[in-house]
Amino acid sequence: MVYVSFVSKNSPYEQVIKDFLLPTLIKFGLPYDIEYIENKGSWINNVQYKPTFLKNMLLKHKCPIVSLDADATIEKNPILFETLTDYDMGFHYLDWRMWYNKSYDKKELLGGTMYVNYNDKVLKFLDKWIAEQSKKIEYAQKVLQPLILTNIDLKIYELPLAYAFIDCTRFPALKKEAVIIHHQVSRKYRNWRMK
Repeated sequence: MVYVSFVSKNSPYEQVIKDFLLPTLIKFGLPYDIEYIENKGSWINNVQYKPTFLKNMLLKHKCPIVSLDADATIEKNPILFETLTDYDMGFHYLDWRMWYNKSYDKKELLGGTMYVNYNDKVLKFLDKWIAEQSKKIEYAQKVLQPLILTNIDLKIYELPLAYAFIDCTRFPALKKEAVIIHHQVSRKYRNWRMK
């Protein structure tokens, strides 16, 4: 298994990955591969590369991968991933009723932590995601969520919140249990554009 991430060159994310993800991968001695892509001019254009990136990494390493955003930190040894070899993909669905205290029921697929197995079924699915992503200027996870529903042959593991915890001032008890924390740096740079 290889932990993977990508950042765009000549963007603030080159520093973000040095400050957040990279030190924690090294701390836990996890095998990793970081790709520095040509900048596509804006945050939204850069994040649309995700399905292509995932496919490239699977073909390169020929084993399961764990994709993490550049602003993630690994807080505890992420041993759960080693047990997921019977699954095709894994991610967390954020329960809006619990997280935002909303009165309606909604679960949002989060793309910051993703387990992706290496097999033909997943590679074919990634081709569909790449094709669908090319039609829309949208976050990769927003394109992924409805696509997953139409591919019922994929065996999906729903990761616990501890593997995709969003850093915030709420839920301090849950934060103590977090294995992977996402620090939401994209909120700061979401409107960033290459000059």
